[in-house]
Amino acid sequence: MLTSLNRMVGLPVVWQDRQLGYVERAVPDARARRLSGVVVRKGIGPAKWVSSDGIAVVGSRCVLIRQKPRAVPDGRPGSLGRAFLTTGECVGEVTDVILHGDSLRLEALELSPGPVYRLLGRRAYAAQYRVNEGAREGEVVVPRLLTWAQLKRTLGEEDGG
Repeated sequence: MLTSLNRMVGLPVVWQDRQLGYVERAVPDARARRLSGVVVRKGIGPAKWVSSDGIAVVGSRCVLIRQKPRAVPDGRPGSLGRAFLTTGECVGEVTDVILHGDSLRLEALELSPGPVYRLLGRRAYAAQYRVNEGAREGEVVVPRLLTWAQLKRTLGEEDGG
């Protein structure tokens, strides 16, 4: 099942049949092409961290975890910024990351030229990308852009397939 980091925000986090809180933020590890972990919060209490090793599955209604959350690590890893084509043309910002809920593997990046374009539904996807070494933090290079239909076909996620 495909999902996105933005869709994960607000999902209940369940450990040993107990709801521990809600996903406040899902953190990607773009270099490893995997979900790094999630920040969990319940009410006004302190935020907790669950690494990808502790996540059993990301479902459509909740996130099941294998281990009790611990303190949030220092730093703010995983933020992705601007995206460029291999020609050097800036194609916008990374607005979301598509991932596979069972394997936690990052499948694609969602890109948009800006917030107004995103509200108008103008998004593109990149199934292939690389983190730009030596550039600003979080910049990525993509060889080509895909529509949602092309991305689903590329990933083999057609309706009924």
